[in-house]
Amino acid sequence: MLLWVCCATAMAQQISNVAFTLSGDTLRIVYSLDRKADICVRVSVDGGPYTEPLRGLTGAVGKEVLPGDSLEIMAVSLPEIRGIEATALSFLVEVDDGALLVQLDSVSFRMMPVEGGSFIMGCTHPRGERHTYADELPTHKVTVNSFYIGQYEVTQRLWVAVMGDNPSKWVGNDSLPVEQVSWNAAQVFIARLSQITGYRFRLPTEAEWEYAARGGVRSHNTVYPGTRSQLWECCWYGGNSDGHSHPVGRLNPNELGLYDMGGNVLEWCADWMESYSDQPQNCPQGPRQGDNRILRGGCFNSPTWGCSVFERSWYLPDFGYSYFGFRLLLDSTERDEE
Repeated sequence: MLLWVCCATAMAQQISNVAFTLSGDTLRIVYSLDRKADICVRVSVDGGPYTEPLRGLTGAVGKEVLPGDSLEIMAVSLPEIRGIEATALSFLVEVDDGALLVQLDSVSFRMMPVEGGSFIMGCTHPRGERHTYADELPTHKVTVNSFYIGQYEVTQRLWVAVMGDNPSKWVGNDSLPVEQVSWNAAQVFIARLSQITGYRFRLPTEAEWEYAARGGVRSHNTVYPGTRSQLWECCWYGGNSDGHSHPVGRLNPNELGLYDMGGNVLEWCADWMESYSDQPQNCPQGPRQGDNRILRGGCFNSPTWGCSVFERSWYLPDFGYSYFGFRLLLDSTERDEE
């Protein structure tokens, strides 16, 4: 039986024309790929969650698969599909970027790996781009550990799946980022999501957020996430947003495959606001107490400089506005035992 199934795009690599046949215990998947990439395959049964990448596959799968049409993946007697009718199966062929796919009921989201390292935090482009505020200086060396961060801002669809309501002003598409969320409300969401999934989610620290926005070890030292000057290619800001938020993932990602790190909605970070020091820091957590929590990334009504990777904002943790959102972070992929 021949069925068309899902395809995936990541970091500008395109998978298309995916189909499979299942004859007895022999599986054959064909697809097209437009450039060299690492490829993996997941399976869903009866519309349920997709599995972790399948093992025991041969052919055009794994590391550095070359582009082409009618590429073929084969498998015999896969335990994940043994005895299941073809009509109940759906296969997802995707670029293997190391992401963790988290699924609860019918909602899934991706956590992208960020290799730890060191960077210069603060305003590293003081001339030719914008005015520099004192709170972005002095620049200082920061080291962070490896982590996973949400590929997208938390969407209204995910928020509703966890919380059962939608606090947002801008609605009409459940791929819009959730907003009108206070720092405190984000903590309630994170606690519930962690309990449901078994993963220990949290907000990124300010240092982790800036490191990821800059592209981590792949950074090109750009002013904006993924670009030095073409802001409209990667950020919804005051010059292109028409004064409202937009569905996540519609513009270009940065070097780590992260979308909307600049613009769309401001993103809460874990830290209390404090002034920078010029001393090197290792995994800084911010002060133990304060009045305001950090927000990063600019939003849909920000000027150009408000979307830079080093721009800082802050506000009281018990208030949320139509341009306040957040994204998730994981320190590891380990899950709590049920």
